[in-house]
Amino acid sequence: MPYAPIIIEADTLAEAWEKAVIAVMKQGHDRHVDALDYMTNEKDSPVFLMVKNPLKEPRIHPKAPVIESQKADYTRDVIFGNPDPNKENAFDYTYHARFRCYPDCELRADWPNIVKDEDIEKTIQKLTDGKCICKPMDQLQVAIDTLKKDPTRRSIVMVSWIPSRDSIKFGPKREKSGSPCIVYIQPQIVEGKLHLFVVMKTNDLYNAWPLNAYAMTELQKYMAEQIGVEVGTYNHFSVSMNIYQDMFEEAKELMKE
Repeated sequence: MPYAPIIIEADTLAEAWEKAVIAVMKQGHDRHVDALDYMTNEKDSPVFLMVKNPLKEPRIHPKAPVIESQKADYTRDVIFGNPDPNKENAFDYTYHARFRCYPDCELRADWPNIVKDEDIEKTIQKLTDGKCICKPMDQLQVAIDTLKKDPTRRSIVMVSWIPSRDSIKFGPKREKSGSPCIVYIQPQIVEGKLHLFVVMKTNDLYNAWPLNAYAMTELQKYMAEQIGVEVGTYNHFSVSMNIYQDMFEEAKELMKE
């Protein structure tokens, strides 16, 4: 069987989760994760989920391991940040920090297409006198403001990834820290509705996806309200959607039902 995306179409988030769990258990590849902090077997596949009515109940499946209070807290933390700065900074990353306070570099914004090593230092000196000028960027607010002015805009992209940190697992910047699973968000307004596309590098389908999708669709609703449009479809792609071995029995029980 090729390592190719499983396509899931559903009316609600809860239906999408159930269909995805069953599909990954049946069609997923057997893989072993040999990370230093987590070693386990898993069922794994790329999965694309398209949810037609993401705000329609039930949004959380009754069998999903989500506590009711988690929904509001997690959504708040993603969109507005944790009100306790100590808690906000207790993690290696938060989606609020990456999407609403992204460390953007003015040098990078003006960087030309350079391929010769001898031109790099000259360019840095020319652009910034040898100093990197970094400032936080609220990508979410930029997206909202831009789509208010031009709803036809197709190129609004929000990223969480910091390559020099997140791509180098055993480098000095990331010896023990985690990297964000949601790496890319792209909204599209079509026929007066805001459709959201979310890409994740990896995703714990059984334990994490229900809350991830709930928060992302609340973000979608927040954006739609700010822009003045309706909520459209929710589209979620995980390159590595997985069910860990410790949840196999629960997943099999869901399949029986």
